[in-house]
Amino acid sequence: MKTLLLILSGLLLSTIAQSQVSGTLTDTNGSPVSFATAVLLKSADSTLVRSAASDEKGVFRLSAAPSGTYTLKISCIGYMDYFSPLTIRDPAYDAGTIRLKAAGQQLSEVVIRSGKPLVQQTAGGLVVNVQNSLLAKGSSALQVLSRSPGVIVDPQTSAISLNGKSGVMVMMDGKLLRLSADQVAALLNGMTADDIAQIELMATPPAKYDADGNAGLINIVTKKNKRAGTNGSVIVSAGYGKGAKESADIDLNHNSGKINLHASYSYNHDHSYALLLAQGTSNAPIIGGLPNFHYNGEGNTAAAYQGLAAGLDYHPGAKTTIGGRVYYSISSSQNNSHNFGNYASIDSSLVFDSQLAGTSYTHYLHPSLFLEQAISKEQKLNIGLDLFSHRSNGTTQVQSNFSDSLFAARQRNLVNANISVFVAQLDYSNSFNKGLQLEMGLKSTYTRSKSTSALENLVNDQWVSVSAGTSNDLATRELIAAGYAVLNWKPDSLTSLSAGARYEYSSNTTDHSLNAQYFVDRKLRKLFPDVFLSRKLNATDELQLSYTERISRPSFADLASYVSYNSPTSVFTGNPALKPTITHNLKLAYNADDYLFSLLYSHDTDPIEGVQGVPGPTPGLVYLMPENADWQNNLTAQATIPVKAAAWWEMNYNLTGGWHRYRISYFPELLEKSYFSYSLNFTESFKLPRNYAIELSGYYNSSSYNSNSRSNGNAIFNLGFKKELRDQKGSFQLSIADVFRANNYRGHLGVLITDAFNSDVYVNYQPESHFRPIIKLSYSRSFGIANNKNQRSTDAASKDERSRL
Repeated sequence: MKTLLLILSGLLLSTIAQSQVSGTLTDTNGSPVSFATAVLLKSADSTLVRSAASDEKGVFRLSAAPSGTYTLKISCIGYMDYFSPLTIRDPAYDAGTIRLKAAGQQLSEVVIRSGKPLVQQTAGGLVVNVQNSLLAKGSSALQVLSRSPGVIVDPQTSAISLNGKSGVMVMMDGKLLRLSADQVAALLNGMTADDIAQIELMATPPAKYDADGNAGLINIVTKKNKRAGTNGSVIVSAGYGKGAKESADIDLNHNSGKINLHASYSYNHDHSYALLLAQGTSNAPIIGGLPNFHYNGEGNTAAAYQGLAAGLDYHPGAKTTIGGRVYYSISSSQNNSHNFGNYASIDSSLVFDSQLAGTSYTHYLHPSLFLEQAISKEQKLNIGLDLFSHRSNGTTQVQSNFSDSLFAARQRNLVNANISVFVAQLDYSNSFNKGLQLEMGLKSTYTRSKSTSALENLVNDQWVSVSAGTSNDLATRELIAAGYAVLNWKPDSLTSLSAGARYEYSSNTTDHSLNAQYFVDRKLRKLFPDVFLSRKLNATDELQLSYTERISRPSFADLASYVSYNSPTSVFTGNPALKPTITHNLKLAYNADDYLFSLLYSHDTDPIEGVQGVPGPTPGLVYLMPENADWQNNLTAQATIPVKAAAWWEMNYNLTGGWHRYRISYFPELLEKSYFSYSLNFTESFKLPRNYAIELSGYYNSSSYNSNSRSNGNAIFNLGFKKELRDQKGSFQLSIADVFRANNYRGHLGVLITDAFNSDVYVNYQPESHFRPIIKLSYSRSFGIANNKNQRSTDAASKDERSRL
């Protein structure tokens, strides 16, 4: 890095002479831009050297200036500012023809703006502008997330991976969702994508964000209404796959300048279907020998979601903003499944046929308060208080027919979880001068959770526990105290350097009243440094280099040694010996106009592998529990390529691929595997006459490996249509998800080495769209009165929260 800084510093060296700078300004159509301001700035401190205006032909001429290194800035009303570095040596310097891009402007109630690209690159990662896609209307937040570049959502476990790595954390408006993977998936699956403005995919987030998440952070940014006056919008959708889907969203906002009131309500109902097929062989001493087995699981789920949000911003003065937000949602799920299994060996067999009926309810509440204070022109202070409450309960009953009397005919599973998270955060920033800024802050997160679960058999009309260890009553506490400091330095108008560190202390404990086998008491103190360096090469090209260190802490469920029933031959449990994962990231990125390229190398120590089948204390049972691999290395390249084939045809392609290598020693023999995987996301948009539009989109994920299993490649192709009505009466959008019914997940367990159970299992998961494309029709319309007053956009103050458990 020292070498790179010396090279960048060398670009600032100058010589002395006198030169005239000239050039021609045009718009993107080649027409001259007159009366634009051309400014020559010193690169060292952005001091003004010369200025001039362009004439009617778009020609500008800056009078003689000493030879050296400068920045040429062009500005004009209605156009984006243009910056370019200049090194002047000759008596006359010709900057050539400079094309200026149109900028956003507001005329009465009609907004004219230069459209944002679908995908943008920042120092931390990629930004997906969700509302640029026709397929966003009527989709859930989880569906939109699964279509994002480099993101894969496991349809069975709900685990989310980013750029081929698990261990990613999800945030909502900068606050971590301290929930388990299935709880996060349930929340996002109920939330409509109509409420989302952007999805930030941060593979290397800076120090001001929590260090949790070895694969990075995904921040879902909801819409903020910035218009003044009274206005709102309404969106309704209806569709069908193998079951009906309906959603509605209404948003209201009143902004008088001093007070801004906001409220919204959303509803989503989804009746879905899925089929799970599995067959193969695996040691099962509880049945006998090495049986062949076939399994068929058919699921029908009806999920309903309602969300209510309200907010208030109050500006008592020009330097102060006080506000609060409250978000509440309730969701319910009714699951009816039919499972059939057949285990057969030479000496014995087991056949079961079961009907499963389950109901679950989840309540989620998030109130927050914030204060934003401008102490002076250079100093700002933000204070935030947040509370997250998540309560869920569910009951599942199973009516089964067994060919062996060893198992009860009727069983039920009870699950309850209460999670409360309290967050207090203080952020301070001070701009010492034009090129130097300090950011620092403190944050405390306290999490209290209590979960109970039980698996019971119906015996003589009484519900009794299946066996010791199949009931669980777990109360946990977690405290994370953190402080960070970041120094941002701009030595010149082209170079930016950000260096910082975050120190975190964490304490994880369970109640002492619990059985000793459930007891967890862990403390961790660690410093997480990061460095970001960027250099503008010209007006459109930029080079970025960064280093970050991150962590993934095991959850309480991962650590606790309780046992829960999965099948006649396996049980779920935790692993008290599980270690946290430490990750080092080094990233190089290059932006050329709207073309984005990056190369990321990461090294993980003790990466956490999800559910692994290993021997346990009870002979004959497979214990499904998380384990630590030894290490994992990833080298990931990413390219975003937008193409404008014509004024009416735009394309965007995102390719993510790389080399992965990992080593595992918890199997009977050492496993070390290297492989290459990639994914391709694409979007093509067509603007047609009479306000019609068409969008084609899809993705392909290549085959990949995880531990001792392989996932085959899968693909999906989507189609969308849009019709804008006249006189701002709204728009209709029709979307067809998985047009060719190609969405199919296939895997092979035991593919690399022989594990402790001689497993050789093929799995095939078929979601709803595999049987029938999902078609949705949406109508959206904005309404109300707006004016041209500017309004500050505020958000809850704390910059991260809510994820593991």
